[in-house]
Amino acid sequence: MLKIGLLFIVWFGVWLPILVPLAWHSRWYPSRPLTPSRKLALVGSLYLLFPWVLWGLRQVGGVHFSYHGSWITVADLPSLSLGIAIGIFTVTILVSVQRIAGWISWRLTWTVSEGVGQFLLALLLGIWIGGTEEFIFRGLVQQELQQQGSVWLAASITSAIFALLHLIWQPCQTIPQLPGLWLMGMVLTLACVVTEGSLNLAWGLHGGWVCALIWLDSSGARQPTGAVPPWVTGLGEHPLAGVLGLLLLLVVGAVLWLWTLPGFNLSG
Repeated sequence: MLKIGLLFIVWFGVWLPILVPLAWHSRWYPSRPLTPSRKLALVGSLYLLFPWVLWGLRQVGGVHFSYHGSWITVADLPSLSLGIAIGIFTVTILVSVQRIAGWISWRLTWTVSEGVGQFLLALLLGIWIGGTEEFIFRGLVQQELQQQGSVWLAASITSAIFALLHLIWQPCQTIPQLPGLWLMGMVLTLACVVTEGSLNLAWGLHGGWVCALIWLDSSGARQPTGAVPPWVTGLGEHPLAGVLGLLLLLVVGAVLWLWTLPGFNLSG
């Protein structure tokens, strides 16, 4: 825990001189809502620093981490692609159910070419953000904590850290999402367990979810109709802050658990 704490303190300490001018330029502070472009600038600057911080701690401070992760190979692509497909498909199902039930309205103003272009951009961002977060949390923090306890105790702590760190961006909007973010972390850990420690399926799932949500948020196509309380579809239009989003994660977790039973093999 001391090593993990040191990692995050150094990481955010190095990021602070970059954050201040970016926040000043965009007139952002934690209690103010973030537009997608502003959040991308802040998240991007933070994540681009991480490899250098990890390298610096090792080379300068002599701090080594037992992390799992490697350059992706051709053999890894099926699991990664499957995860992306499942992530995008499950969000599509979630939105479709709400649309059919009349809980949201749908009005897409993009042309087909604009929609495809925005989707490809969202896909690239999803793969990058999902891959970075999986390497940090399931591949580094999780592996460190597993050395001192069970997989699921480590997963619970890792998922709590993963959820709480999201408070940096928009605390008021994020607090209702904390249970969903924690559950998301546990499901992603299960994806790693199913594939015998590989990050690829979890990376794909995470990337697929991020891709779909970025695309939906940037399109502005879905609007709540008020037919059900916001806590059903998601407070503040955040799926992880709603009953349906939590149910979706539970369903994905149940499907992953089924693949751990004899006769099923997701990694093969």
